[in-house]
Amino acid sequence: MAAPTLQQPSFLLANLRNDSTTKPLLHRCQDLVKVIDDYPAKELHVIFPWLVETVFGSLDGILGGWNLRLLQARSHEYNIALEFLSPSGPMMKLVYKLQAEEYKYEIPVNYLPGPVKACIQQGVLPECPLFHNKLQFPLSGLLTLNLALNPFEFFMFNFAYCLITPKPPPQQQGSSTDSAYFVLVDMYLKYFLPSEGSVPPSPFSDSVTAPSPRSTSVSFSGYGVHSPSLLKHHIFHQPSVNADPAAQEIWRSETLLQMFVEVWLHHYSLEMYQKLQSPQVKVRGITPPPLN
Repeated sequence: MAAPTLQQPSFLLANLRNDSTTKPLLHRCQDLVKVIDDYPAKELHVIFPWLVETVFGSLDGILGGWNLRLLQARSHEYNIALEFLSPSGPMMKLVYKLQAEEYKYEIPVNYLPGPVKACIQQGVLPECPLFHNKLQFPLSGLLTLNLALNPFEFFMFNFAYCLITPKPPPQQQGSSTDSAYFVLVDMYLKYFLPSEGSVPPSPFSDSVTAPSPRSTSVSFSGYGVHSPSLLKHHIFHQPSVNADPAAQEIWRSETLLQMFVEVWLHHYSLEMYQKLQSPQVKVRGITPPPLN
């Protein structure tokens, strides 16, 4: 495909939206590969949230996306989806292309697991570094908070959330553990959390920029918190990622693991969630080995 004359982002998005209702998955993916290869990040930035929702479905469950949880190997779309979404596939190429430009994408706090959402709305910053320095404060207060995530975080949040989004009962028989979704989970774990060696560098560029250093202090003052003195700060004191070459290699592993833990596992009570963040509990617990 020859280098295109740059269209307005809205026009490109409109074409892709129209194709999504008229073309089979194979042709849509072929078109998307060309778009990802040929267009600069500025144009791709506009279509990225739409594409993520098209693939994984909407966070409210109304849109089913590609229905990866139901997509079985006997379907002719199975291998198409796996190839497009693999760790070295076109979708991840798009993620890294946007990551290099440091774009941000918002996720409403309302879609976080119950105890995490309650903590934030009560003015308590959860311990997980994923939430540090990412809260976007609207004028209307804590009830409409958003998280500003980088492209890799945004992709992985939507991928993880796809598993727990309420879906209508399946119309077909088959084991969900053999579906494209769980095959992708296995692929991502093996790629980003290898049992031996280290995470491979990005296959799409010489370097993939690690996220900016996280803030070591957060203030909710003025956003409905009863008293700043009641605010708990469970902050990991992290040096600049640029000061530690290893951080450039493991941040994707950390992000993947944290997203799976936060989205899949934190569905118990707020009280239990806060106890699990207690320093006393952490001291008595077993510290997991660092990621390599």
